[in-house]
Amino acid sequence: MFLKIYETGSLSKSSQHLHLSQPGVSLALKRLREHFEDPIFVRTPRGMEPTAFGHAIFPSIKKASEILQASLDFRLNFVAEKSNRVFHLGMSEYGQLLLLQHLLAQLSKVAPEVRLDISSINADVQEDLSEGRIDLAIGAIHPLKDHFFQQLLSESPYTGLVSRDHPVIGDEITRQQYEEVRHLTVRNQIGGFYSVNRHLESLGIHRKFAANLSNYTSVVSIMMMTNHFMTTPVRVADAMMRHGNLKKVKLPFSLVPMKFMQHWHQRQDADPGNQWLRGLIAALPKN
Repeated sequence: MFLKIYETGSLSKSSQHLHLSQPGVSLALKRLREHFEDPIFVRTPRGMEPTAFGHAIFPSIKKASEILQASLDFRLNFVAEKSNRVFHLGMSEYGQLLLLQHLLAQLSKVAPEVRLDISSINADVQEDLSEGRIDLAIGAIHPLKDHFFQQLLSESPYTGLVSRDHPVIGDEITRQQYEEVRHLTVRNQIGGFYSVNRHLESLGIHRKFAANLSNYTSVVSIMMMTNHFMTTPVRVADAMMRHGNLKKVKLPFSLVPMKFMQHWHQRQDADPGNQWLRGLIAALPKN
């Protein structure tokens, strides 16, 4: 308002430029006068002329206005092929096993200087996202609270997995066999393990656990040397079968397919770099 009156010398012209009523501009000028205890502008035959004080504060107000306008005009920019940004991802074991290799391969093609810092998803995932410690969380996670967004990446039904040399279990497993066999689990995925366990308990099925593992690294070698059993998403089973003499087994019950999601907080939603990475991940191969 001050700058428009200074430039035009007119309250009416200033109100037109500012799309305000003339009484509104007059009220704003009144408040400015009261604040500075100076008339700021006085009426003359040539229009509204600044006082000595008005002339003195003009450079500071103009500079402040330019800084504010630059801030309002500012837009984040992200150029993938030129960026050396480090993205911090929270990723489940499932994601690291099946998605990470495809993501790194794609990054090497389209954004060779972009780097990833990967951490495991844990119970603090919501706080990590809201505080900006991670940019994206990728995995099978329980529904998050308000101010979070999520996108479905893929779904995978569950299957049983066991050594091909198992002396009893064939291509199918009975409920009795399922309850008698010793089970392996990977239980640090926040959502996947617990949702399966809750569903089995609702059916009155209780597993005997041989080991609750922190990751998939040793699963293949353990299953090839033992008669242990694993309930896992089909995509994980397919990946592990490529590295060992294992087979899929039809389960004696149905489970809701595991939903593999990417999650982010509202603070990252409009970030061009985060948007670009989310799009890249969503377009990765699903098998």
